[in-house]
Amino acid sequence: MTETVDTVETPTRAETDVLKKIDALKAAAEAGDGRLDPVVLTEATQIVDRAGQRLRMSGDLTVVALAGATGSGKSSLFNALTGLDLAAIGTRRPTSSMPLACVWGDEPAGEVLTWLGIPRRHQVQHRSSLEDARSEDLDGLVLLDLPDHDSTEVEHRLIVDRLVELVDMLVWVVDPQKYADAALHNRYIKPFASHSGVMVFALNHMDKLTPEQRKSCLDDLDKLLKSDGLKSPTVVATSAVSGDGLEEVRSLLVKRVSNKRSARVRLAADVDRVADRMASQCGNAKTPEIAEADVTELVDSLADASGLTVVSDAVRRSYLQRARAATGWPLTKWLGRFRPDPLRRLHGDQVSREQGKALRKSAASEVAIARSSLPAATPVQRARMDAAVRTITNKAAEGLSRPWADSVRSAIRRREESLGDELDQAVARTDLGVSSNPGWWGFARVVQWLLFLVTLGGAAWLVALLVARIADMNDPPLPEWNGIPYAWIMLVGGGVLGLALSFVCRLAATNGALRRSRQVATALRAELVNVADSHVVAPAREELAAYTKCRDSVATARQ
Repeated sequence: MTETVDTVETPTRAETDVLKKIDALKAAAEAGDGRLDPVVLTEATQIVDRAGQRLRMSGDLTVVALAGATGSGKSSLFNALTGLDLAAIGTRRPTSSMPLACVWGDEPAGEVLTWLGIPRRHQVQHRSSLEDARSEDLDGLVLLDLPDHDSTEVEHRLIVDRLVELVDMLVWVVDPQKYADAALHNRYIKPFASHSGVMVFALNHMDKLTPEQRKSCLDDLDKLLKSDGLKSPTVVATSAVSGDGLEEVRSLLVKRVSNKRSARVRLAADVDRVADRMASQCGNAKTPEIAEADVTELVDSLADASGLTVVSDAVRRSYLQRARAATGWPLTKWLGRFRPDPLRRLHGDQVSREQGKALRKSAASEVAIARSSLPAATPVQRARMDAAVRTITNKAAEGLSRPWADSVRSAIRRREESLGDELDQAVARTDLGVSSNPGWWGFARVVQWLLFLVTLGGAAWLVALLVARIADMNDPPLPEWNGIPYAWIMLVGGGVLGLALSFVCRLAATNGALRRSRQVATALRAELVNVADSHVVAPAREELAAYTKCRDSVATARQ
């Protein structure tokens, strides 16, 4: 009597939405590209491609392969199941080492067989070879007889390896002497432990064993398969000679063919297998968050290292100096011409508003203009900046699996190398406001010159009177206002009003200088925020976004 152990049909994971699982695996592979093991990613991509090809083909066909070692009797079992005599079709199958396909029913199988790589001369239509009233139960079955997996011919083993990856269901035919073969278990069974739902093990040649030996072999094989990782292995005792177990095998095939979901079960198992491998690398940790306080500290350290306070203070002093030169009393402002412009000393006056726009458009120009006169960052400033970058890097990688943590660190490290140069260019890109002056400066300048000319006119008038007196000339009459000569009013009034206007303009310029300094500091800080984002924060967040997508997609693929 044939014995069957745990003939479980349902796979360990639901395959009802295999398309969703395949799409999730594809998304996970794309997110993990360049980050996870390339071997696993390649396998995932191959499964996605293979699944797409298989699902585009007829879903009414179920491809089952008989595989086994030399002498296991799989060809005899194939003959018994199909009712065919392989010797009678020798012209179609030159050697027993080449795969043979038998197709039940009228469903076109050419596309599937071409995809499997089965030549037309190795294909047999079942109904044309056998009259069997029960054959309709197997309509849609494509049964393959594979070469020996332990063949000495490398080409034959490669055929087995390829078809084992493609078929919807596998029937491993083993014999009492070789069922524990390490090559079979290590190469085919353990790696596909998650495929328990699409594998059947036929322990053949049972007619040669006593009932006690049969039970011992079945129990031992079941134990071996479970130790390989198969949760509920399906084991059938068969004999192609006596016919034992053939009806159980046939019933399994009928059941598979009738529900027409073997292909999806197989594909779901393929996805589960590679998704498990990806999950072991990806992990399922919560996505770390980059705190705004850490970003603020990074920007502060960049501002300190880039000389933001030095530049903004130079802008303030330059504004004051230029305001005095434009609105001051002509006699006193000339003395200021000998004072160097603070921005000129920093080469900041080289960057006008128009140049700033051009700089933003041309990376080459950004490199061309440097703030070479600004003091270099001190070791303390540099250490603070490095510490801020390191804090964000560590927090972004915290809790992640090794591949993702390394990916986060590498992404930041690649951009961090150019951080120092980018600070220089941030200053060069910032509009320091040297090309635009307030409109009231021009008005004040005109008024100052008018007052200065009035002062000069009064002085000239008085000098002319003095010269006339020295030359004993008659004193010309002096017009007066309330007893005060107009010449003195012009001299004193023009000078006093000029100095007063200069004082008022200085007060206004002080406020304007502070405002301009704050504007430049804000603009420069905005540039530094962009630098911090592009060189540290954005690379980290991009990696974390990819991690989140990969983790969630893997979880979906494993459902």
